[in-house]
Amino acid sequence: MSRVWLITFLLLPLSALAAPDFSREVLPILSDTCFKCHGPDANARKAKLRLDVEAVAKKEVIIPGKSAESELIARIFSEDADELMPPPETNLKLTTAQKATLKAWVDAGAKWGKHWAYESPKPVAVPKVKQANWPHDGIDAFILARLEQEGLKPSKAADRITWLRRVTLDLTGLPPTLPEVDAFLKDKSPKAFETVVDRLLASPRYGERMAWDWLEAARYADSNGYQGDRERTMWPWRDWVVHAFNANQPYDKFTVEQIAGDLLPNATEEQILATGFNRNHMINGEGGRIAAENRVEYVFDQTETVGTVWLGLTLNCCRCHDHKFDPLSQKDYYSLYSFFNQTPVNGGGGDPAMAPNIQVGTPEQKKEIADLEKQIASFKEKPKIDAAKKRIAAIRKSFPRVMVMRDGTKRETRVLTRGTYNKPTDIVVTSRPPAELPPLPKGAPANRLGLAQWLMSREHPLAARVTVNRVWQQFFGTGLVKTAEDFGVQGEKPSHPRLLDLLALQFIDSQWNLKALHRRIVLSATYRQTSRVTPALRERDPANRLLARMTRQRMPSWMIRDQALYVSGLLVEKRGGPPVRPYQPAGIWAEATFGKKRYSQGKGEDLYRRSLYTFWRRIIGPTMFFDESKRQTCEVRRSRTNTPLHALITLNDIAYVEAARAMAERVLKEGGADDAARTAYAFRLATARPPTAAESAILQQRVQQLRAQYTANP
Repeated sequence: MSRVWLITFLLLPLSALAAPDFSREVLPILSDTCFKCHGPDANARKAKLRLDVEAVAKKEVIIPGKSAESELIARIFSEDADELMPPPETNLKLTTAQKATLKAWVDAGAKWGKHWAYESPKPVAVPKVKQANWPHDGIDAFILARLEQEGLKPSKAADRITWLRRVTLDLTGLPPTLPEVDAFLKDKSPKAFETVVDRLLASPRYGERMAWDWLEAARYADSNGYQGDRERTMWPWRDWVVHAFNANQPYDKFTVEQIAGDLLPNATEEQILATGFNRNHMINGEGGRIAAENRVEYVFDQTETVGTVWLGLTLNCCRCHDHKFDPLSQKDYYSLYSFFNQTPVNGGGGDPAMAPNIQVGTPEQKKEIADLEKQIASFKEKPKIDAAKKRIAAIRKSFPRVMVMRDGTKRETRVLTRGTYNKPTDIVVTSRPPAELPPLPKGAPANRLGLAQWLMSREHPLAARVTVNRVWQQFFGTGLVKTAEDFGVQGEKPSHPRLLDLLALQFIDSQWNLKALHRRIVLSATYRQTSRVTPALRERDPANRLLARMTRQRMPSWMIRDQALYVSGLLVEKRGGPPVRPYQPAGIWAEATFGKKRYSQGKGEDLYRRSLYTFWRRIIGPTMFFDESKRQTCEVRRSRTNTPLHALITLNDIAYVEAARAMAERVLKEGGADDAARTAYAFRLATARPPTAAESAILQQRVQQLRAQYTANP
């Protein structure tokens, strides 16, 4: 064995012999190939050996500085199938490079450490680069430093129209108007780009755009789910989210109010309403339901949603057993669960307004009350005053009820055997963070408010990183950590780790200012690059992880619909209020619910509202949307797929047919007197740029063909 070992090493490059970094090079190897049998999960552990704990590993199989005497190294290089690790029957196999990394690490002293995500972000120096005139700020410096390290150069800047359309869609979900395009092209001032971004950030459309991704993470829907799928009223919480984004509510406050707004001193109606975030889970209203089981499932959902949104960890793995890869025990899981286990929810109820709840008026109801109160101030006759007060009381009584959070009598929390609601163990837990992470801040209460304060503490290693990573994902299609839902050991390593830490710390230092973060990113040279790619660059970096160009990504289906309505002039920009029911093929709800639900299509303005306000039934989502969350559980990363239904929807859906007709009418009215002018105008409405000569010729030829076709067959 020693001869093979020696030959293997002689063939390795010298770089493989350098002391590897434990967190970024060694731990992923151990996690992928060893932790299944020798990791955190006690139930799956073999030979009583743990390779996730330094003291145990160094006592049993690792002698620092002496790889030749370390059992771990001997086993991974063994040619004996009975001794080889990982065993052949596991179908896990170390590569030559991985073996070399482990050996070099042991020889260098086997220095241990935490997984990178469990270490708090540390201040980083902005790197120096050769192409010093390219970076606009630290973002670009880190991107360029990596490109220069890889022997690559950034792409040229996109043309002004492309950038304007890109940033307008990204920040508002709608395209720029032609006057906005023309004004930007004429503005040659040094602050032209900043002026555009500041205008977009101040637009009420900004909050509607940003709310979409948050609603998906929060599993927001307008029905309960399960087979019964009764309708519920949660739209006031949705409107709270839109308002919070538009008001640029600091993200720490945004977090605290949604997790524990009801526990704040003298909590306002708005702060209590914010806790609807936790009640967006599905509700089982089916016959034969077990109340205790459902209540536990709801708390599971709340715990795991917070784990995904703010921790970026797969906590659901710990519901039944210790995590197989991350240092998260089942006891840790139920300690987090305990924070949410105090709400007096009746798991047996199928009522969509299941207590605890709060009554919140619609904008129309609130306006009517305000008008009546003004009238009361001017009335002198008691009968008129009494009648107005009676009307106000009646309006308040009819306010919709929205589910929120409220702690009840303290409930003991026990670890549940394999997550089974009626099989508690003898292990009683208290409300606390996982042992691997920092404790609650000094003086913080051991309740949801303390949990929220803990998440937003500067020392917390995950929350800021997880958040800025999702923001990066929103603008570039993929996060710096690709697995936005998993920052754990099995998640993908960050492509630019120091940039991630820079953004996280600057986010905290900005008082958790989301608009400032969005502004920095969209004004960066990295974001401004063209998305055009050369064959050589595509082969070198097909997924664009190095960001030598801007990522080319499709508009989501909801944005395509909104754009069609907008450029045609049909879009109704009424904000807030109950969900609407736009065009949808007949019979879909009935088919999906065995005839129990019938779709009652809206009328007038309701047919043309922004997609954000569309009624979302969990059992069958809006038929015009693709690749969107099902809103049943928390989702923070979506896939993009190819399906013929995309084309069929845009060709046949009534909303698109009406948008096409309305746009044609607009073009005939505004676009000029001949085909050349009209097709050019239509093209600009749709894409913001003028057509090329070749495109213009194709469009005019098509118009002539269709005109002849319809003349012959009126």
